[in-house]
Amino acid sequence: MCYTSNVILVFLAVSHCLSEVLTLENYASFEIENVSYMPPTGETMVLKNEQTLISCIFHCQELALPSFYFSERNSSCFCSSADDYVTDKNGDGGGIIHGLRTVNVTMSYIQEDGQKVKRIHKQPEPIDCLALYQQGYTEDGLYVIKPAVGSTSTDVWCDMTNGGWTVIQRRQDGSEYFYRNWEEYKHGFGNRGGEYWLGLENIYYLTSDSSSLHVYLEAFKNYNVDPVSAFAEYSTFRINDENDKYRLRVEGYNGSCGDSMSNQNDCQFTTIDSDNDIFDTNCAVVFSGAWWHKACHLSNLNGLYLDGADTDYGRGINWYTCWGYYYSLMKTVMKIRRNN
Repeated sequence: MCYTSNVILVFLAVSHCLSEVLTLENYASFEIENVSYMPPTGETMVLKNEQTLISCIFHCQELALPSFYFSERNSSCFCSSADDYVTDKNGDGGGIIHGLRTVNVTMSYIQEDGQKVKRIHKQPEPIDCLALYQQGYTEDGLYVIKPAVGSTSTDVWCDMTNGGWTVIQRRQDGSEYFYRNWEEYKHGFGNRGGEYWLGLENIYYLTSDSSSLHVYLEAFKNYNVDPVSAFAEYSTFRINDENDKYRLRVEGYNGSCGDSMSNQNDCQFTTIDSDNDIFDTNCAVVFSGAWWHKACHLSNLNGLYLDGADTDYGRGINWYTCWGYYYSLMKTVMKIRRNN
């Protein structure tokens, strides 16, 4: 078979069933290629005009036909029983996309904080959200990844809207307790659809290649605060392994509200029971937040969830260069993405 682009994957629901706690839904996955041919005329096929690529795949899936051919030129869809060859279409390219049904993908609904959250599990598990995005998964949500051979599979929230970012931390309502010990910060905690910390071990595996960090910051709206929201991006973000106490490497700042992270560069991670900062006492205890403390911090995104303006110096969810030490943020999202 001749084709002209990289292989990606697209998936479609073929059954749907809900229950109180957990439901399963099977997806058929299609391997997609851009090809310059059309399906053989002698095979069983159905023509549908004015279709999108997704609706074409869904239509062929409903008919239990193993392959589809979608013409970008005239939005036409062909479903075929052919599974391994195509015929020449005058060699002009034709804008044809061809796909073969390949594997099953499992979707479930799990309960988190009283709400159903959709969870997509494709096997073998991809290494991160970017890998899923590159395979055609474009819906924000909960996915299963396996960052490296030595790691275990884990649920993670993927920001697909912005191109396949893996969320490693989220604060939004104070529902999760963040004043925790080393083992909890190592392995992670919380609800992936709400507040959570992915875990230092997973972050280590995820950043073993060159990665970027994006931090979204949002203030409470019931105070006269300027700005209400901001962001910070770093072109380089990685942490070392546990033997080096997950030492932070961060640089290449770009953002809208000042750099409160680069000060933590080359710092080891400190928790309430593992003091690895250079202060004369434990910064995580003094400022109520496990972090890459130095002596101690300009940012403290795992600090106490407080109601905006507070009198607890440096103990809230702080981003000093924008809001100082006496303002605790309403929402933060830390997400990472491979640079290659």
